[in-house]
Amino acid sequence: MMRGFTKEHVRLLSSLSVLEVFRMLGIFLVLPVFTLYADKFTSSGILIGLGLGAYGISMAIFQIPMGRLSDRFGRKPVIALAMIPFIIGNLISWHPFNIYGLIIGRFIAGAGAITSSSMALAQESVPEGKRTAAMAFLGIPIGLAFIIGIILGPLIGQYLGYSSIFLISAITGIIGLIPFLLLKIESPAKRIQYMRGKISMDSILMGTVGLITSLVLVSIFYFLPLYYDSVFSSGYDILLLIPLIIGGVIAIGLSPVAERGRRFIFAVLSVILIIASIPVIFLSPETNAIKIVLISGLLVFFAGYSITEIVFTPIISTRVSSTDYGLNIGVYNMMQFSGQFLGGVLVGYIIGLNFSSAELARSITVTEILSVFALIILLYTGFKIKASSRPTSA
Repeated sequence: MMRGFTKEHVRLLSSLSVLEVFRMLGIFLVLPVFTLYADKFTSSGILIGLGLGAYGISMAIFQIPMGRLSDRFGRKPVIALAMIPFIIGNLISWHPFNIYGLIIGRFIAGAGAITSSSMALAQESVPEGKRTAAMAFLGIPIGLAFIIGIILGPLIGQYLGYSSIFLISAITGIIGLIPFLLLKIESPAKRIQYMRGKISMDSILMGTVGLITSLVLVSIFYFLPLYYDSVFSSGYDILLLIPLIIGGVIAIGLSPVAERGRRFIFAVLSVILIIASIPVIFLSPETNAIKIVLISGLLVFFAGYSITEIVFTPIISTRVSSTDYGLNIGVYNMMQFSGQFLGGVLVGYIIGLNFSSAELARSITVTEILSVFALIILLYTGFKIKASSRPTSA
């Protein structure tokens, strides 16, 4: 994976990795226990889902403006500035007065939308043939943050209280920013000339797929802690550990193969895996609490979702001008984070705080139909790109 990277590439990617790891750690610590935390402020499933999704809709709103600002003024100052609301929002969520304060805190935290800027910086700073490898370089530590956060979140909540997770998230955001501020990055005047941005239709199509996969992700993490807390007395962290590690290893192991002109094949595979996992996960309450069934479904899901995180952005980056990386990756991330909001609200409405067979069946039906639609869009995008004349291979 390190082949073809200079010392400057490694230094840049390492600094971005540290920033993203500590920022994403704050996000992933919250994700597996948010439903239980918000339950202390309200009995409304819709409000809990809104709180869960508020971070995502805020990230969606600010992705394009932040991405475009980074195209104009440079990646570094925009990324540094965006970390401020992330820190403030988590501090608000640490001790909100009520569910509405929690929703507001989550929304403010989401305004720290650095993803499009940081991904654009990584993509434009390495040779085109190493872009998937660069995403894997970033993806490995972020994947570790995902695993650590998902596992430690329930443990911290159990021993220190769920509110402490938001304080830790704010602190990790500050820590992650320090090495990035020390990084020397070429000034925007030397790097690109500002011009009116052009949004690629491929970015919109891939963003639609990303929206749906994120919707499924949040739907699962709304349902999972409620179900596990009602059935099992302990072991939530262990339940997540096995599928996370195996699924992540599978995705990372396949990334070199995707690098060799097979990105779309693996993109399609990722959505198929997600489709296959949905009924297994949501039907767990109907299998008499057999853990191996739930673990198997989560393993398949995490393998599929991890692959999307590695290959989707490089596909977009090969379809747009270097001056529009921030804008188009911003479009993709805007739609992806919109899926988080829609997933929280949708499953909060369908399931609420209890789940009957009918509610679970509706959850499966809605998420499966949307996922199949995502697969159709992805296949159409692949044929569209293959048929078009393009300077680079996706």
